Amino acid sequence: MGVPVVFSTGSLYTFGLDRVYGWAAEAGYDGVEVMMDDCWDTHQEGYLKHLIEKHGIPIVAVHPPLGRGAWGLEADETLIRTAALAARVGAKVVPAHPPPPEKSLERWYKEVLARARTEGVTVAVENMPRNRVKKFFRIREKHRCYLPEQLEGLGDLTVDTSHYGASRVDIIQAFHTLGDRIRHVHLSDSRLSGRDEHRLPGQGKLPLKYFLSLLGNSGYSGAVSLELKPWPLGAPDPEKILFRMRASLEFVREGLASHTPRPTSL
Repeated sequence: MGVPVVFSTGSLYTFGLDRVYGWAAEAGYDGVEVMMDDCWDTHQEGYLKHLIEKHGIPIVAVHPPLGRGAWGLEADETLIRTAALAARVGAKVVPAHPPPPEKSLERWYKEVLARARTEGVTVAVENMPRNRVKKFFRIREKHRCYLPEQLEGLGDLTVDTSHYGASRVDIIQAFHTLGDRIRHVHLSDSRLSGRDEHRLPGQGKLPLKYFLSLLGNSGYSGAVSLELKPWPLGAPDPEKILFRMRASLEFVREGLASHTPRPTSL
């Protein structure tokens, strides 16, 4: 089997977990990435194992909630508990958002990330979107870890192509810079507007086919996870959703299996 292509349930967060999991199986994905949220369905080991058995495809990754989630815990403890849950349901990777700029990245790496990485899964730090915001006539950076070199020394990594698009970072250069530290990929497109868009693959300006070709021919051992948004997928129409899920899956599999030449615009 080649590189697994999975579907992030966060792509359709406006629907229930069971329904989204079922659509991923029906569309032909190799597995799912569970995006944890405020619902207990995304936090409970027994229910997640029930969905694996019911739909016949595995949970490949578990993403910590973007807020406190159903546990209601601080982000550091949530990451550790997410890694433990992921191991129990057979997931291989947990994408981890680095802490906000006001918190020590070094302390997080040495204490929180190190502890999460003892739970038996790969905890892969994700590049963040730059997202500049105006405040009192000044520009301040909302996030850090948006450049490839800012991820130096953090070990295993998750590459998010939309985040790099929002940061105006060349995803091909990022791929070559990060190399064999990449353990997981969140794939979506971007019009390079400066916003974190998560568009359908092929509906933006990122050289995704070339990126996937490089990934597929590099010996990459992780998965590619489609992390999109509900409205580009056709929500709330189930027929449109399934059609676009299948089209996105085909796009990724074709790219991974190809030898796409380098685009002349790069």
